[in-house]
Amino acid sequence: MLLDFKNKKVLITGATRGIGFEIAKAFEELNATVIITGTKDNFITKEFNCHYEKLFINNENNCKNQINSIINKYNGFDICINNVGINRINPIEKTDYEDLENIILTNLTAPIYITSLVSKKMIENKKGSIINIGSIFGTVSKMGRSPYTATKSGIIGVTKTMSIDLADHNILVNCVSPGFVDTELTRKVLGEEQMKIMAKRIPLKRLASAKDIAPLILFLCSEFNTYITGQNIIIDGGFTLE
Repeated sequence: MLLDFKNKKVLITGATRGIGFEIAKAFEELNATVIITGTKDNFITKEFNCHYEKLFINNENNCKNQINSIINKYNGFDICINNVGINRINPIEKTDYEDLENIILTNLTAPIYITSLVSKKMIENKKGSIINIGSIFGTVSKMGRSPYTATKSGIIGVTKTMSIDLADHNILVNCVSPGFVDTELTRKVLGEEQMKIMAKRIPLKRLASAKDIAPLILFLCSEFNTYITGQNIIIDGGFTLE
């Protein structure tokens, strides 16, 4: 089975680091034209060739204008990976309203709205693939993650509805939910000691690397997937089985 994304345009949000960055590299290595977004004014990497577009999710009109500008610039996309995400850990009684608003806007509102705009061109082309990056915290939870869990549960549900809405147009929509992944964000949230503790609780005895996540996404977006849609697929080394 040889994957090749030649002549495919792939949009990956929040891909300047972590899981999104590795996904972008993987697509580019398989000949895709890769467009990544981030909040920095400029982004340059020597690890692979990509196009960078600044995308800062704030108010509706500005967001709509930014996304439509990107879509028009590249004349639509064949694949869209809604990867951007943020987290803040606080017990429910200390949840800050601004944090709550930002987490919901970034993790749930943005992928729904981006999909609503990106899918229009896919509908014209009668094909496409959309991947929402979820989390195991959409199906299980942990202390201090109420807003994050709400958004990741939401994206799983939304994936199902999107897949139904777009099925007639031959557009497949799936959610990939990683467990604990060794990224800059995870290190910031958990810290080194907690990461060691979590690794011992995972049946495979290690956190995932970002490279563990990309192959499934490549398959789901490839010509070899013609029938998997509306699914939430967990990649967690067996963590949620215990």
